[in-house]
Amino acid sequence: MPAIAAPLAADKVDAWESWIAELTGPRKVEFDEMNARHGVTEHRAYLQPTPDGSFLVLAVHEGQGADGFLGSLASSDNEFDQWFVGKVAELHGIDTSRPLPPAAERRL
Repeated sequence: MPAIAAPLAADKVDAWESWIAELTGPRKVEFDEMNARHGVTEHRAYLQPTPDGSFLVLAVHEGQGADGFLGSLASSDNEFDQWFVGKVAELHGIDTSRPLPPAAERRL
């Protein structure tokens, strides 16, 4: 079960919440199709406040394609996938055109 901790500045929380509302509301079918296209059967995100007032988003991906999800998404030419990658870059500062950070390693 790959997981990634992505930074989220406090001033971007409202925009992140709006994005999540899109993914679970009007764009849910497209979100589900994206996950299926990339072999992700479960896609969860947790908003974690930090002591300094910023946030981390803990994203967990499960399924056959979970290990390579971000790389697969970054190389996709699908319009929704590119919109999703753009939101990841805008909200979390993760540039998927560069080498991606390694996935979290389970320690416990």
